[in-house]
Order: sequence, then structure tokens, then C-alpha cells
Amino acid sequence: MHNPTDLRLDQLEDWLEIFFDDANFTLSKASDDASFRRYFRIERSNLSFIAMDAPPEKENSELFIKIAQLLRSHNIHTPKIIDHDLKQGFLLIEDLGNTTFLQALNQTNKLDLYKLAIDEIIKLQTIDVKNQTLDLYDESLLKAELQLLIDWYLAKDVDQNLRKQLDQLFSQLAQNSLDALQVFVHRDYHARNLMITNESISIIDFQDAVIGSNTYDLVSLLKDAYLELSPAEIQILLTYFYQQANIQIPFVEFEKQFDLMGLQRHLKILGIFKRLAIRDNKRQYLNDIPLVEKYVLQMADKYPQWSFLKAVLKLSSVNS
Repeated sequence: MHNPTDLRLDQLEDWLEIFFDDANFTLSKASDDASFRRYFRIERSNLSFIAMDAPPEKENSELFIKIAQLLRSHNIHTPKIIDHDLKQGFLLIEDLGNTTFLQALNQTNKLDLYKLAIDEIIKLQTIDVKNQTLDLYDESLLKAELQLLIDWYLAKDVDQNLRKQLDQLFSQLAQNSLDALQVFVHRDYHARNLMITNESISIIDFQDAVIGSNTYDLVSLLKDAYLELSPAEIQILLTYFYQQANIQIPFVEFEKQFDLMGLQRHLKILGIFKRLAIRDNKRQYLNDIPLVEKYVLQMADKYPQWSFLKAVLKLSSVNS
């Protein structure tokens, strides 16, 4: 039974009854999202579908459909969209099953699976973004994301000198992203947003795609906020991408772009995870903060000019 005051769920069921021409289906919760979207599994006479509830005032389903079509036209597997009602914010899409990349991983298949996921990134990056009306991952967006670290993660009384160092770092990180090759960026490409279907990879949760740095999706995958690879594994996979994508700059330069892009992402994530915990009461995200802090500290050790980040992390309002 579902919550009797869940009006949207009632409306979704009404919409599905019209689509199927009857009420012979069962509906169960499939998954939640860090956004306002909800997913339900619809089962009907041995067939299974996913219904997406995306409140139109909060989520842009039109963009979701558009990007899904764009990816499918480039031989990238995303769920087929069976029906939609943009006015109400409901979509009926293909069910890709229950096996995420994260669940499929084991010690034997690990590097092979990661290489498959990298092959998909390279396919994404062949999309000609010149004619696409996707947002640009520009300086204002990159810096707005970094501001989340200041607003949510750090204690309120940050010393002016540290603040100045952070501002300089933010400018450097934004510039690094803009200097890289600009390509299609999924923006949340990690082990929970990839599904394994018939031993191939399907991509979900792509609605926030932008045009940005060619290292962004790679760093999301290899320095995942929920899953740690060893430095040796990261090195093997970074080299694999470098060779397969035919990167034209020296490897050492490319690796630095990757490191800086990772630092931008991880500083932003620290702010996001704290905001999810404080504002949205999704406290489970606090458990994922230590790994993200570890990634930041690795960069503070590797690049002496950012050693001040060790002091910054000590100011976290988690620890205060």
C-alpha cells in the first residue's frame, strides 16, 4: 500500500491505466534519486517497465527525452522511452533490470568492466556538440559549484587568508576545465549510474549533461565518490583512456588536467553531500564524505601549492 496522501502516485497510476487500457499491473518502488525524481517498477503479464515521476516544476523531462534520443542515435544504450506526458511529468521507460555496474564488479572482471565504461565515455565524446543546445560547463557554473564547499561544508568562520587561497584555487580549477578539450559531459558518470544488460553497459541519469572538459566523466568514474580504486588501477585505466581516445597532449599534462578536474568535482561534492544531509535530511551521504576528503588530501600531498587544503578540511562543519 502506498501513502494515501501521495497525490502524484495516484495521478501516475491513473495515467498508466489509460496507457495500458486497464489496471492489471503492479507498482513497486524501484529507486530514489538525489533529485526530485522517483522511479517505480511496473509489472504486467511477465513484462516489466519503469515509470518515472519527475515533477515538471522541478525537473526538465523534455531535456531527458532529448538527450536519451541523442545518445541512442550514437549507438549508446539508454532506456527506450515508451510513452511520456510532459505536462504531468510522467515517463514510461524500458526496464534495464537491477544490475548496476557497482553490483556487477568483482576482482576478476574489474579492469575489463572499467575499460568497457571508458569505451562508452569515448563514444559520448564523439558526439558533435556544436549543434546541441546543451548548457556549457562555463566559468560561472564551475565556480557556482565550488561555492557549495564554502556555503555548506566549511564552518562559517574561515580565515581571510585561507579564503583568498581558495578563491585563487577555484579560478585555477575553472580555467583548467575550460582549457581542456570541450566535449559531451554526462556529469554524473559513476558505478551507480551505469547498468549492466547482456554484458554491455547502459547509461542512466544523463539529464544534467553539459558541454565541458574531456576529463570530467573519466574522473567521475575512476575517482568515484562511493567506490575506491587503487592508485595502480587508476593509472592503468587513465593510460587506457589516453591511448584509446588518442589524446594529443603529453600524458603528464593530461594527467594534471585529470587531477585538477577531480579536485573541482570533489570539493563540490563535499558541499553537496553536506547539503543533502543538512537541508534534505539525507544523512546517509555523510558516510561517503571520508573517501571524498581522501581524494582531496591526495591532491594536497601531490601538489605542494595546495597543501593548504589540509587546513581547509580541518575546518569542516562535520568536524566542528
